[in-house]
Amino acid sequence: MPRPRAPPAAPPHPRRFRPQGDMMENSHKGSSRRNFLGMAASAGLLQVMTGALPAHAESAPSRLFTPPPRKGNGRSVAILGAGVSGMTAAVKLVQAGFAVTVLEAQDHTNGRARTLRRGDTITEVWADGSSHTLTCQFDQGLYLNIGPSRLSHQHQRVFALCRRFRIPLEPYIMQATANLYQTDKAFQKSARTYRQVAFDTRGYVAEYAAAAVKKGLLDSDRLTDSQRERLLTLLIEFGQLSKTDHSFHGSTRSGLAKPLSVSQAAEGPDPLRLADLLDSEFWNDQFFRGDDNTWQSPMFQAVGGMDAIVRAIAKTVPAGIITLNAPVHAIRLTDDNVRVSWKDADGTHDKTFDHCLSSIPIPVLRQRVHLEGFSPEFTWAVENAQNSGAVKVGWQVTQRFWESERYQIYGGISWLGNLARQIVYPSNDCFAPGKATLTGAYSSYDAGRQLGEQTHVQRLATAREAGAKLHQEFLSRSIVPDEKAISIAWQKVPYIQHGWAHWDPAIPDHKRIYQSLIYPQGNNRFLMMGDQLSALPGWQEGALMSAEWALQWLTGDRRESETRTPVHRVPDSKTLTT
Repeated sequence: MPRPRAPPAAPPHPRRFRPQGDMMENSHKGSSRRNFLGMAASAGLLQVMTGALPAHAESAPSRLFTPPPRKGNGRSVAILGAGVSGMTAAVKLVQAGFAVTVLEAQDHTNGRARTLRRGDTITEVWADGSSHTLTCQFDQGLYLNIGPSRLSHQHQRVFALCRRFRIPLEPYIMQATANLYQTDKAFQKSARTYRQVAFDTRGYVAEYAAAAVKKGLLDSDRLTDSQRERLLTLLIEFGQLSKTDHSFHGSTRSGLAKPLSVSQAAEGPDPLRLADLLDSEFWNDQFFRGDDNTWQSPMFQAVGGMDAIVRAIAKTVPAGIITLNAPVHAIRLTDDNVRVSWKDADGTHDKTFDHCLSSIPIPVLRQRVHLEGFSPEFTWAVENAQNSGAVKVGWQVTQRFWESERYQIYGGISWLGNLARQIVYPSNDCFAPGKATLTGAYSSYDAGRQLGEQTHVQRLATAREAGAKLHQEFLSRSIVPDEKAISIAWQKVPYIQHGWAHWDPAIPDHKRIYQSLIYPQGNNRFLMMGDQLSALPGWQEGALMSAEWALQWLTGDRRESETRTPVHRVPDSKTLTT
């Protein structure tokens, strides 16, 4: 990624219910402008939102879902973007007595929290200005999460929201030991199971460590003789080493050499060669991602599609507040107000608001919105913030072949050392007969940008070739047909233009950019929000976290002298997302 341009010389002080049905729409003044209805339905959900639940359902880690004090007094707020953060902020501000207007550039809410079903469309705009639209052809009842697809067990804001809205969740399987790993660097280019790569590696590491212990290579001041004996015993169990010579000869943890029978007890396969494991460099292919804090089991997903979460929020918003197909093209800021200019089906509008909360993605803000009255530091930060591309390819298949006796895969992710990067198996409806959907590629950063530059047909070819290295069924178009496949390059989607914000703790300028963007502009008149400006970029929890932060500034729950403090560390986007 390019290095940021130099900043301005003198910056200012950094101070199982099922999910609800589709949202109702109506036209406005006979035009194609669409607003959300549902005042009658919203009354009950607003009661839920304000806390009318049994005590056992209350576990929000913050005040995001508690009844707000009435602090708005009719002050007007423009919310730019109707994704998770924008919709959450809208509900809270309506409750707090603000006059809220939500402007959404796309023809739907949800932002990137989209679940595709039959008839849904994806439009991409390419560098030459050409526009390409795909229509989802999945059979009725099938779906694919093309945006967020899982929830960490740590994401308590999202869980509190799901409790409030009675959104049912189910386990998401991040990692199964039958998942596969393939690289052209080793193993004769053949796929190996996660369990064999992981546990054979552990065995060799334990063997080398045990040899070091026996040779007394450890600092004598750190361990006593009895502790060294215990460490050696630990290593024998950790790597399943021979109890006689403490060497590694394979393990049943890595699989079975032969099927079990009355006459055949468990016997491990021959271990992979250590040289092949090292040549594969598997650790560079996200192999240990499931061990990272955010990805550890258990994880969860919304039953029926992850869009259930934001759709539930949207149903609580009173009619007339949200305007779709309303891209903003200018924001002018003063210490007293914010003037927002946008265009919708009724024409061009220019309106002054007391406050503005913007979840417009940073690359869209940079390329499509004229900013006036903002500090030089803020403008520089918008110009130099970085982002990642992200591409998904989804297949409708005629059978759940990965669950066959041959593969025995039930959920999880198989890893590929190529542009496709990942095959993500569905965690729901295991053993169900007939058709299913499968994520056949999920790549980001360099791989995502390269795959995103391919046409839809080319992406399918890339994903099919990669998938065939793991499952021969990908070679059969009767099992994996092209005509019902879908793909999306988020960096090419209008008014999105990224997979997520890219932050890197190793790049000093990123801290300065992040700090410039998270704090209010213009006497608390304008704040940016969204997962892009949170400790969890790319996650719905991050979007809620950011909405909470913005609301605290807007309602005066944060005092500038106490809270406008330097950012010590930005999030590591790659670790948190890929």
